[in-house]
Amino acid sequence: MPGSETWHPWRIVLFLLLGGGLYCGLFVWSDRMLRAGAVQTPFLAMTTAPEEVDWLILGASHAIPLGTADVPDLIAARTGKTTEVLAAPGVGPFVLRLIAERWFIDHRSGTVLIVLDEFGFADRRWNEDRLADDDLLPKIPADARTARVLARAVARGLPWQTWLAQVTGFARINDRRRFAAPTWTVADRFNSAPRPSATAIRSRVAFLYPAGGADRGIDRGLQDLEAMVLLARGQGARVVLLRPPLPEGFRAALPELPGLAPGLAALSHRLDVPIIDHSGAIPDPRHYFDTDHLNRSGVLLWLDLGLGRLLAGNDGGQ
Repeated sequence: MPGSETWHPWRIVLFLLLGGGLYCGLFVWSDRMLRAGAVQTPFLAMTTAPEEVDWLILGASHAIPLGTADVPDLIAARTGKTTEVLAAPGVGPFVLRLIAERWFIDHRSGTVLIVLDEFGFADRRWNEDRLADDDLLPKIPADARTARVLARAVARGLPWQTWLAQVTGFARINDRRRFAAPTWTVADRFNSAPRPSATAIRSRVAFLYPAGGADRGIDRGLQDLEAMVLLARGQGARVVLLRPPLPEGFRAALPELPGLAPGLAALSHRLDVPIIDHSGAIPDPRHYFDTDHLNRSGVLLWLDLGLGRLLAGNDGGQ
């Protein structure tokens, strides 16, 4: 009869304890699998990075070749400086600020080089929403300090669901791409130089600048950039802003973002931080492994054309 069943609260407690134990086991297992895997993200790279380097290099995909293969060793041999590249495809100033905040909790660098990509200022998909993508959020290891950094970012626009998925380990446990090959890698194509394609350039630009619009607002990206500069200086590091080389055809196809150039100039003047423009230094597409990313010969040429002097401290900058 209804209501005649005996109430057994201890069964509920036992069930909750069993479920909690299983979840904790999955939490630990997924984190260990992540740390033992081959995929690297900036937050994961920090777990094995030296506590102090001469140059911390932050940026989106155009900075990744500087940390590919033996390039860090080549830079060290040429300049006598150590580098740590914390870069990921398709990240804007909002995400780079989070990376910098986490880095300076327990790491140090003499100089921070921020590689500027204008597309990162143009859309929240590369900023507040980027961290939730399945190639990034599930690849953030379990770490209380990272969780605190992300928690503070919720007030700046990071979706609270993203923070919750990271701190609870839900994103790592349910990583659908745990055993899948990375969708975008530099190492496999680093030594190639395919023929440039106008169609590929148009497709790439359309992807980076959806509808050509700056729906996020340039001012917000400049605020995040300024916060990075002030954070680094507060930790005793100098800062250099750098526009990376781009092939001539790709550079000509990029849309203009109203307000960005004067905003960067004003920030540079107000904070006395140099902006070094290498965007036109390597126009030949033979030095790129796709529409806009430097291959090995391009990186070596970049070192010869000015990057080497900059990293060696002979740039005459800030």
